[in-house]
Amino acid sequence: MFKISAETKQHQTEDPKKIAAALQTVFKEKVQERKVGDETYLFIESTKYSSLDNLYHLFRHQRILDVARKTLRKGTIDNSIIFYINKQVASVNKINFCEEEGESPLGPIRIIIEYEDIEYLIDWLTPFTKHGFEERLVKKFP
Repeated sequence: MFKISAETKQHQTEDPKKIAAALQTVFKEKVQERKVGDETYLFIESTKYSSLDNLYHLFRHQRILDVARKTLRKGTIDNSIIFYINKQVASVNKINFCEEEGESPLGPIRIIIEYEDIEYLIDWLTPFTKHGFEERLVKKFP
């Protein structure tokens, strides 16, 4: 089983189009809306492996494989990974990891990735590096 999701709260002062663009920085999928009481959340869900492609390329383009690997491993629970990125930074097509609360004034984007072999996925998405070069353990996903 494979599933990804990215979700963030929409504050009244925020433009929903900008939030949707920030979510699509991570996963190029359709943005949906969910109401919980008076609060609005925008989210993306997918079961397509190709949804990880943009995240894969962003980690390499920004040269953040080591910190991404550490963050993903830290957020691993059973067959899932949970991590947070800064919403404002994502709105300019970049990844900046943050904590669940406090580091992102308008709240973070929460990302959850589920896969039966989560270590394999981490090795593909964020391989070890040595002297700035990838030491790939996994050539292809899935």
